Amino acid sequence: MNDFDNNPYAASNVTDDDGYNETPVNVPDYLVASILVTLFCCLPLGIPAIIFAAKARSLKGVGQYQAALEQSNKAKIFTYVSLGLGLLVIFGNIALQIAARNAGVGH
Repeated sequence: MNDFDNNPYAASNVTDDDGYNETPVNVPDYLVASILVTLFCCLPLGIPAIIFAAKARSLKGVGQYQAALEQSNKAKIFTYVSLGLGLLVIFGNIALQIAARNAGVGH
């Protein structure tokens, strides 16, 4: 008997009501991306992205692949929305600065 046989968190071979899946699934957790968009783009939406990403990573670690996939999808949504809003604000600010300089404001 090896350590895998004694691991209570190992993925089981049967799907049950607790969300355990029969085979390991590649579930992206978006943790790095969510941390980066939180730091550089949009803090208010980046925080939930980090939370969902951490949950996805934890659930994947204990073999709950279906629940991990749901959390991963939420993390992905918050990450991309945060990135989009952050880029919108950054490029909007650049456009306003250019327009202000062209209009003679701020000289």
